[in-house]
Amino acid sequence: MIHMVCRVKVKINVKDKIVKIKALVNSGFESDAPDIAIPVGLARKLNLWPPQTRSTAVLDTGGGEVVSPYYENCGELELILEDRENKRIKVNIIVNPHIDEVALSDYVASEFGIILLDLKKGLWRLKDDPPDKVRT
Repeated sequence: MIHMVCRVKVKINVKDKIVKIKALVNSGFESDAPDIAIPVGLARKLNLWPPQTRSTAVLDTGGGEVVSPYYENCGELELILEDRENKRIKVNIIVNPHIDEVALSDYVASEFGIILLDLKKGLWRLKDDPPDKVRT
């Protein structure tokens, strides 16, 4: 299976902690909820590490199943756009010690209306953008 990859600028807000960062849009991260996965270093900055929740998510990864802390409805994710108002959604946060960058699930990408155009070049647009609009 080929996984489509692209990065977008986002802002993650958890209580009084805010971080701006690039996030991976990955069709291989399938979810039935607005889930994002973050590395431990970022979890520390957002006061989510060491784990403060009893909830866990079981992630099916290329290296096998991984059990990770799961914070339901704990953050706001903002898609940073240069030419229009940013889009915001509430998200669940999974802290995954086996990743080194923020990953957005297919559910979150769909909520934002992200359409991947060229995976190698990282080109994308939003569903409601004009058809000739290309974002990098």
